[in-house]
Amino acid sequence: MIAFLRGRVAFLGPGYVDLDVRDVGYRVHVCDRTHAALNLGDTAFLYTHHHVREDGWALYGFETIEERALFERLLAVSGIGPKLALQVIGAAGVGEIVAAILAEDAESLSRLPGIGRKLASRLVVELREKLDDLAPAALRAPAPASSPQGSAAEDAVSALVALGYRPREAEEAVSAVGRGRQSVEDTIKAALTYLYARDARTEPLSQP
Repeated sequence: MIAFLRGRVAFLGPGYVDLDVRDVGYRVHVCDRTHAALNLGDTAFLYTHHHVREDGWALYGFETIEERALFERLLAVSGIGPKLALQVIGAAGVGEIVAAILAEDAESLSRLPGIGRKLASRLVVELREKLDDLAPAALRAPAPASSPQGSAAEDAVSALVALGYRPREAEEAVSAVGRGRQSVEDTIKAALTYLYARDARTEPLSQP
C-alpha cells in the first residue's frame, strides 16, 4: 500500500499529476482544487489512496488526511466510485460535506456534482454514523446535562466557525435555533439546517 508520496511535479495532465519520486514516476489522480495548487517543477506532498481492481490499479492523491479519509468512506457507499468521490471532494470541503451528512441534509448534498436525491439520501443513511473522527469535537458529543445554556451556545458557535462559517453568521444561527436546546449536538444540527435553508435561497451549497 502506498500511503503518501513526496516528489517533483514532472507533468500535469487533465485530472492527474505525474510525480517524480527518486526517478520513479507515479501518476496520481487529484481533484481540480488540488490540481490548481500544483506547479511544474515544484516539490509536492500528497496523501494517497491505492485503489486496486481486477483490471488494474490507480493512485488518488489528497492534500490532507481528512480528505483521504472522507474519500475512502464515500467509496463504501453503493453507487460511488473513485472518480465520483474525487469529484465530490473537489467541489466542497470536508467540513461542509460532513456537516451536511450529520445534519441529514440530503437536499444540499444532492446539489453536489454527480449526486442526485437518491444517492444523497443513501449518503446520509450509510455514513451519518461513520464520520465521528471527521467532525469537530463539539459536533460529536452532547454537552453534559449540567452545562449552562450559554456554554452550549458558545461551543456550538465555535463548532460552526470550525466548519468554515463566519463568527457573525454562526452566532446568528445559534441564536435563532438555540432556545430550549440542552445539548451542543442538537444546537449545531439545528443551526446547520437553518444555515443551509438560508443558503439555498441565495446560492448552491458549493461551486465546482
